[in-house]
Amino acid sequence: MKKNLILLSLLAFSLAFISCNNYGTKLMFDETELYYTDDITEDEANDIGKYLQEIDFTNGEEKTVQIAKDGDTYQFRMVVKEGYDEDEEYEQIALQFIYNLSNDVLDGSPVELHMCDEKLKTIKAVKMDGEAPVLESDYEMETFDGTEIEFDGSVSYGEVNKLGNYLIETGFTDGTLKSIIFTKENGTYIFKMVVGEDYWNDSEYNEIAKEYAGLISQEVFDGADFAIYLCDDYFNTKAKIKM
Repeated sequence: MKKNLILLSLLAFSLAFISCNNYGTKLMFDETELYYTDDITEDEANDIGKYLQEIDFTNGEEKTVQIAKDGDTYQFRMVVKEGYDEDEEYEQIALQFIYNLSNDVLDGSPVELHMCDEKLKTIKAVKMDGEAPVLESDYEMETFDGTEIEFDGSVSYGEVNKLGNYLIETGFTDGTLKSIIFTKENGTYIFKMVVGEDYWNDSEYNEIAKEYAGLISQEVFDGADFAIYLCDDYFNTKAKIKM
């Protein structure tokens, strides 16, 4: 997932003659100029800028983006290279980005991505519609104290970080190699982990897993549905533990 967000940054480039115009207050994040309008707070702009650094959108190349707001909808406006507004693949990446930005930074508020010309005039707007797209070849992996979390575009990078940090906090991770797959299906978070065959039908172990699923739901994901799947070495599901 993160690599697709990095690809998004390749669309953007620096705005010419920006000093001659008023596009809002300017902040710098690496070599990325981030302008924000009066209806965006400085804290919001800083949070967005730090998020762009986290996902490597700011990668040392000069770029210009603007954060504005139309009613309750945030507009992430970026100057793009000619022709990218007609590329369907990049439109899907842009759509994934605004869902992640909404969930990870803006508390679920609606977000639009505006592909703009050199005067920050909109060429094409990408809007949230339904659920976030899951892109092919979109599996990534992050490691938390020896535990590898493999995930796809159904969950955001921020959600993976929150889960990984909670696994460290609760002692699930202990420095040894463990592997899990983390996805979301029909509104339910799915946590797949490899366990020995003896545990697949162990009622006591299943009860512990059920309790842990409930804790993750409440303390990490605001009470959202959460299930733990017990799997063999090939991640074939052998038991489903639901809250």
